[in-house]
Amino acid sequence: MIDYEKKSIYERLISNVFKLGGLVAAGTLGFVLIEGWEPLDALFMTVMTITTVGFGEPHPLDDNGKIFTILLMLAGIGFVLYILSDIVELLIEANRGRLMKHKIVKLTDHQIVCGYGRTGQEVAEQFIINKIPFVVVEQDPERARQAELRGILVLMGDASDDDILIEAQLTNAKGIVCALPDDRQNAFIAITAKGLNEKIDIVSRAANPGSEAKLKRAGVRMVISPYVICGKRLAASITHPLVTEFLDVVMHAPGHELRMEQVAIKERSTLVGRTLKDANIRQTSGVMILAVNQNGKLITNPSPDLTFGVGDELIGLGAQQDFDKLGQLASRT
Repeated sequence: MIDYEKKSIYERLISNVFKLGGLVAAGTLGFVLIEGWEPLDALFMTVMTITTVGFGEPHPLDDNGKIFTILLMLAGIGFVLYILSDIVELLIEANRGRLMKHKIVKLTDHQIVCGYGRTGQEVAEQFIINKIPFVVVEQDPERARQAELRGILVLMGDASDDDILIEAQLTNAKGIVCALPDDRQNAFIAITAKGLNEKIDIVSRAANPGSEAKLKRAGVRMVISPYVICGKRLAASITHPLVTEFLDVVMHAPGHELRMEQVAIKERSTLVGRTLKDANIRQTSGVMILAVNQNGKLITNPSPDLTFGVGDELIGLGAQQDFDKLGQLASRT
């Protein structure tokens, strides 16, 4: 595994050394050409000027030499200030990197977002809105920097690399989102992730609708094709405009009162063993139950006689405070 953080710091340090060497070489050559000094005397004068030591010049300077010395001194002071500021920035970045890795190590039941392109950015924003812990894995330095500036936990590297996924705490993660534009890369990430954690839940985008079967064979639970969804939504906005508007409100408007969410029933919940009718969920929480995922089967418009069990997922419609109450009912004894 390549340590991108160390590589970046190393490259910047090497760059500063070369810049300093170039300034010394330019100063030495300048004194040789302007004053006609020997290279050693010219080098000695250049180093003294840049470092502002001030031992005195080895030979008297003429007017051109004095002007060149002044310019070299100003350039030296500016370069030293630049080096110092860059060193401070490197230290800050190194400390921020250590802090970020320390936070990533503590993650559990989180999501891993592979790729911070347009799809990955939207996934990250939705996770932020819904307060879902996650970490982004991005190979492009500029996109990784954008995620970091957004305050997002990010690892820079190849998401199909075992070490990177392990560093992203895959074994403790709840799920992984393959948001790369290349279907083959997403499939390879899914295979790698399943090999490290066979229980991990994987969802993936697919640029080509024909890749859905291959991605599912790779272990992906759900495949989303943005082009297919976009086409269906465009058509629905014309054929069923009110339905589309309603779904936009409940699914894509975080500041709106009404929303659609899912809540899982815990082992010690008072809802376990009770029917939908007896539970009085609408009266006690305010949430309207639209469907129930029971034993892997999605039951829409559930019957009042439906009996709840541990692990059932309730899909409902209501306000955020209503779902808070439902969450308490689904988890408390």
